[in-house]
Amino acid sequence: MLKKKAKGLAMLSLLLSVVVSGCGGTNTTEVGAGEQSTGENGSKVVKIGAVLPLTGVTAYYGTQIKQGIDLVLEELETQGGMEGLKIEVIYEDDKGIPAEAVNSTQKLITQDKVTAIIGPHSSSNTLAMRDITEREKVVQMTPAAGADNVTEPGHPYMFRYTLYNGQQAPVLAKFATEELQLKNIAVIAENTDFGRTAAEIFEKEVKDIGTSQVVSMEYYKPGDKDFYPQLTKMKNLSPDGVLISGTITEAAQIVKQIRDLGIEAKIMGTAALANDKFVELAGTAAEGVIHIGTFEPEAYDYFPDSKNMVERYKAKYGINPDMQVANGYGAMQIFAEAAKNSGGGDREKFREAMVALKEFPVVTGPVTFNENGQANQKLVIEKIENGKRVIIGEHKY
Repeated sequence: MLKKKAKGLAMLSLLLSVVVSGCGGTNTTEVGAGEQSTGENGSKVVKIGAVLPLTGVTAYYGTQIKQGIDLVLEELETQGGMEGLKIEVIYEDDKGIPAEAVNSTQKLITQDKVTAIIGPHSSSNTLAMRDITEREKVVQMTPAAGADNVTEPGHPYMFRYTLYNGQQAPVLAKFATEELQLKNIAVIAENTDFGRTAAEIFEKEVKDIGTSQVVSMEYYKPGDKDFYPQLTKMKNLSPDGVLISGTITEAAQIVKQIRDLGIEAKIMGTAALANDKFVELAGTAAEGVIHIGTFEPEAYDYFPDSKNMVERYKAKYGINPDMQVANGYGAMQIFAEAAKNSGGGDREKFREAMVALKEFPVVTGPVTFNENGQANQKLVIEKIENGKRVIIGEHKY
């Protein structure tokens, strides 16, 4: 159900010392298969890996997630140590490629001996990594992957701190059919695990509602620039709505080409479009686009625990943080709390600490993981008006 107001909890202060690194440490001792170092002041160093696309097509997303992680690390460092713990984050660049994600994961586990891993960004990379982290019994938490099967049953070391397609696609379908009262909807989707599943779930939900239909389902490859062939087919069907299931670079071009072809339809998108970069790339063509989001800066009625993060990010970068920054920030908040509660680098105790988190206050709201490792998630529906995102509805899982 869409609501107009949200409630939140005050953010729990995390007091841990932090070290950010690109390599391993010294003076190591094996603890529960994870490596635990001793810092200069005798504190325990808990190693956390982060696998993100820092170069390549999706580098913008990876960089934003990293900025969020680093902001938490800086905050924890200024607050001083607690219980003799330090956190060391070891970053690996997967370039958005599954094989690179696999190599990075193997390195982090076997060479760096991390306790747990944040990442990656894409669903395909997440699933490729999951086979390894599951076998090695290392907690993995993605802050971005949306394919439903990422947190399917039977994977006790896999966690997700973001929404998934089975959450956002039904909300979009209901909004499209009941609020916008669209009747004939065309879909254009990225041909990836993420893009396909969102499109397929949306189509099923529209069919189940029964008042509307999906008249066209078109696909494209990541990196494509010319979408006129798919969009021309759509135009011939006279849709009154178009759903874009893909990421910002291609989505921005799709929106421009929809406008260029004169397709008179409401345009909708997944949470992947909840980003200032999308508006920048699409320009005036983004006006009126409706999409899902899980965070909006300065919308403190909806995200009351985000003010500190927003102000610190603006002070450092001069701009507002986007959803992926919030996802990275929240993921690091969660891992820091699990490290504190598990008392060090023991991998199994770390997993138990993750499972035990209940209504833990993070930047996007209180978090609890279900039996499959999926975080509960607040969704907002946003519309781009005068070049700015405006919240027009809310849904809480």
